[in-house]
Amino acid sequence: MFEIKGVSIRIDNFLLHDIRLVVQDNQCHIICGPTGSGKTLLLESIVGFRRPQRGEILLDGRDIQDLPVEKRGISYLPQDLAIFPHLNVKENIFFSLKIRKIEDKEHNDLVYDLIDAVGIKHLLHRSVENLSGGERQRVALVRALASGYKLLLLDEPFSALHEAMQRELWFLIKKLQKRYRLTIIMVTHDLEEAFFLGDVISILINGRIHQTGPKKDVYHQPKTVETARFLGIKNLFNAEVTDIKNGTLSIYCNDLNTQLDVHTNSNLNFKKGAKLIAGIRAEEVMILRPDLLRENQDNLLKGVILESFEKGATYTIMFMSEKSSNLLEIEIPNYAFRKLNISAGKEVTTSIRRENIFLISLKTDS
Repeated sequence: MFEIKGVSIRIDNFLLHDIRLVVQDNQCHIICGPTGSGKTLLLESIVGFRRPQRGEILLDGRDIQDLPVEKRGISYLPQDLAIFPHLNVKENIFFSLKIRKIEDKEHNDLVYDLIDAVGIKHLLHRSVENLSGGERQRVALVRALASGYKLLLLDEPFSALHEAMQRELWFLIKKLQKRYRLTIIMVTHDLEEAFFLGDVISILINGRIHQTGPKKDVYHQPKTVETARFLGIKNLFNAEVTDIKNGTLSIYCNDLNTQLDVHTNSNLNFKKGAKLIAGIRAEEVMILRPDLLRENQDNLLKGVILESFEKGATYTIMFMSEKSSNLLEIEIPNYAFRKLNISAGKEVTTSIRRENIFLISLKTDS
């Protein structure tokens, strides 16, 4: 198990503040956040390039901060890959083992097993300058894993690759993690990458961890406005609790000028009159076909389509209810867009299921 306890680092005017993380064995833990949030700084403190002013960094219960980089038992793949251009592929892979004078057969077999697993055996004698981007990523990954350490740190290793190559390497990482029982800590600002690879996700914004949890919880229940905005959620509305009954909150949403019912099984203890933020994912808003409209459906809003934007597989639709001038963003797949015959100016009715509205307490928002 890997653990960070209260780590703080100040670099010039930037503060990485009171970071606390627990990463279980064989888990992929993603640290996700915007550029400049402190993700790389946190990795550099783990690997030993920077010394925190406060806190502990524990690997299997032992504080490793006094150990040099090469003795921490950590494999590290930096964003720039740090491949030596004057060495060929094989020499790059075996470089650290040669320096450490590791020559046993078991270790050697592991390295060649990795080489086979990532499919670069045919490249061993090629100059690294003649490799494609994806091939360079594979070489760097094998070199990082050649140490045999079970803890692997990845610093946005796929950010410079095109989408198809990224996806190919995502599947490779999942395969290697399972096969070699790796514990992975990876930083990224790419949300799709984070949710594809991660078991647990931490949201790091402006040097602070805003939320950590299983990816399903982070996705469906952001705990702060900053987290919700980073996740790309635009539908965030001021609201107030008006009634509480049988696990359902009735809230008056000022920004939409309407009453909404919200099913909540969260640990947030809202009271009548409490101020909060109601969040609605764009893909959770349903545009109803007239023949399927029922008065007892959850949270009905009548209004008009203002405009729509094609995004390949989906459309983003801007909707305004008849009660408010604030917009509601809706995301629907292509087939639904065509079936509903969506166009600017069309009057429609939307429904938002009560379990699909998440609530953010303004008391705990940071």
